[in-house]
Amino acid sequence: MRLLHITDPHLHADPAARMRGVCTDDTLRAVLDHAMKGASPPDAILATGDLVQDETRAGYERFRDLLRPLGLPVFCIPGNHDAPALMAEVLDEAPFQVGGTARLGAWRLVCLDSYAAHDDGGRLSPGELDRLRACLAGSPAAPTLVALHHHPVPMGSRWLDGVALRSPAELLGIVTAAPQVRAVVWGHVHQASDRWRGGLRLLSTPSTCAQFRPHCDDFALDDLPPGYRWLDLGDDGRLRTEVAWVSP
Repeated sequence: MRLLHITDPHLHADPAARMRGVCTDDTLRAVLDHAMKGASPPDAILATGDLVQDETRAGYERFRDLLRPLGLPVFCIPGNHDAPALMAEVLDEAPFQVGGTARLGAWRLVCLDSYAAHDDGGRLSPGELDRLRACLAGSPAAPTLVALHHHPVPMGSRWLDGVALRSPAELLGIVTAAPQVRAVVWGHVHQASDRWRGGLRLLSTPSTCAQFRPHCDDFALDDLPPGYRWLDLGDDGRLRTEVAWVSP
């Protein structure tokens, strides 16, 4: 299974609207066009939050209308800039799925909702953590990918780590104790990273719009273009991944 991971498109009601100088509608279109025209197109799409910047129905409808013609399953997770109830209402039918779990070939995908009202940081409710435990207990042999919006480990930027996942220790304890969890992937940080915690791979994916400069105490934009990540999920449980950048 080949999974296309996109994140943080930050669409607006106005398709010409810009965020930090970038027309986010144009950059999402460019990313999707780039990914779908590749030699090996995806089997499904994972979208990890901040789908819309201004919490508008029109923003979610355009996200829906851009991705639905691709004819692929689209697994969505809310981010801190989203309106989760509105998002679920607009993306309420196939090929879209908001949250939950899915089978991707031999793999299991677990989507966690880290949205926290009135907080740019994230939280996992006791119910979400219990759902993760139950899913792992029910499929101990299935290689598993866990996805959420907020970063559960520090990124090395003071301002960005101030809006990370709150109290991440419980999540990390669950996934590191479950050998079938091969990787945790997230958005939110508008930058690419790839590291290991024991046998667990930890991955962040760049935004389809603007990127944040890594390792900065204060907010700063990077000069990197829009990006996305490929996740190739092997039947043998192996994960191959790479980030792709899209020229403006």
